[in-house]
Amino acid sequence: MVKNENSRFSDYLAIFGSSAYVIMMVGLIMLLPLVLLFFYPEEIYQLPCFALPGVLSIFMGYLIKLFTPRHSIKNLKRHQGSVVVLLIWIVSILVGAIPFLMTKEYTFTEAIFETTSGFTTTGFTVTDVENASHMILLYRSLLHLFGGVGLILILSTVLSNVYGMQLFSAEGHTDRLTPSILHSARTIMYIYLGFIIGGTILFVSFGMPLFDAVNHAISAVATGGFSTKSQSIGYWSVNRIGLINSIGIDLTAMVLMILGSINFMASLALLRGKFKDFISHSETKVTLFLIAIVTPITTVMLLTTGICEQTLSAIDNAAFQVVSILTTTGLSTVDNFLPRAEFALVPLFVLMLVGGHSGSTAGGIKASRTALAVKSLFYDVRDQILPRRVVTSRNINKFGKRVQFTHEDQTQNYTYIFIYMIIGFLGSFALTLNGYSFRDSIIEFFSALGTVGLSIGIVGPGMSNFTMWIFMVGMLIARLEVYIVIFAFARIGTDISESITEKRNRKNEKAITKKRIK
Repeated sequence: MVKNENSRFSDYLAIFGSSAYVIMMVGLIMLLPLVLLFFYPEEIYQLPCFALPGVLSIFMGYLIKLFTPRHSIKNLKRHQGSVVVLLIWIVSILVGAIPFLMTKEYTFTEAIFETTSGFTTTGFTVTDVENASHMILLYRSLLHLFGGVGLILILSTVLSNVYGMQLFSAEGHTDRLTPSILHSARTIMYIYLGFIIGGTILFVSFGMPLFDAVNHAISAVATGGFSTKSQSIGYWSVNRIGLINSIGIDLTAMVLMILGSINFMASLALLRGKFKDFISHSETKVTLFLIAIVTPITTVMLLTTGICEQTLSAIDNAAFQVVSILTTTGLSTVDNFLPRAEFALVPLFVLMLVGGHSGSTAGGIKASRTALAVKSLFYDVRDQILPRRVVTSRNINKFGKRVQFTHEDQTQNYTYIFIYMIIGFLGSFALTLNGYSFRDSIIEFFSALGTVGLSIGIVGPGMSNFTMWIFMVGMLIARLEVYIVIFAFARIGTDISESITEKRNRKNEKAITKKRIK
């Protein structure tokens, strides 16, 4: 019994020790905005807000690792990888909120909310971006950058495969681009950074200032939604920079959002010129189908409501909003878009639910699960029509290959979608308890659960702390995905239960021994 308890204690000490690396990494993220002091020396007053917690975080991470040298996470028990992932994300959010707190412009809850929104690439914000410093704006984008590509994936690029392999899988990554986890992680990083650099160059070429271009390229590829302007991408309108440049910025952002929302395996196929494999991939078909269906509906809505007066402008804005919502990015070209969406709100809500591809930076149920659900429904109907003696297989296209799926795969897929919807409705119900209408609550919470970040009016300066914490729970579940959170709490609950049982048994054994001695 004692041996089991010591083993369990050692496991959790190792899990705690694993957070050392991420604490040091978050400390490094805090130091990066200091580069802007070369360009904006007038912001020297914010130096302590980033330098002090950055240095202390790196030192604290080093101390944690120093005092847990004998405890390793090489051999994780069932679902302990999920505990590690959950801990790493919670620690990252708590540590990452310190610069916001030190500016004294955020309450504790607001700082945690902004950091959670940043790391989970949701894009909900309580920051007054028009009056925020360049350092704060860049820091928010860096949260998107590191949170979007995945904290665990980034750690996998610098840690040995001993740590990286289990954590890489535990965070939900199935996108192994090479046989080595380490090489896969680094390849994904290179693809990710390549998209950002390319997007920045294009934004600048269309008239966007360099600082804004860098931030919006990161936000688009990370499918995050943070912007340096209160009007988001809509700030660079036709009236401000001309028709060609405005459309060029919109198209660049749309391409970046799509690239950020597709599976990294699909991205690699696209970069290698395997267009047939890319187009035939089931998730790509879902994405293209939804864009083709919802864009015309949104275009008509923009014209009939008078939001856009010209057809070309309506098509441009409709396509942008559809892509932004489907990729769960949240950038916008239309002010207060969702409250004005009218009859297009329902199909746009469907886009929120579906989201991007599996293994991407996007949220939502994911196009892969949607494709599998539709295929499963088709095959179920087909099997009811065909004679029972006819034996057929069930296949779905993945990266140009026909892959067979089983009834167990189908059941697990339905289960995930069911749990996702239950969480969404529970979160929406919690918001109604705070006085919001059911319509607004369901749209706003599913926007958080899908890491979309577009608001129908709830998120804003008047939010209560209770409301912000509801959204934070939804955003974290969305980024980690449902099963990781469930498995983590199930593992913790099991360990606590077993520990209590073992202590009770030892107590009973001691009592029996005393009686025998007497």
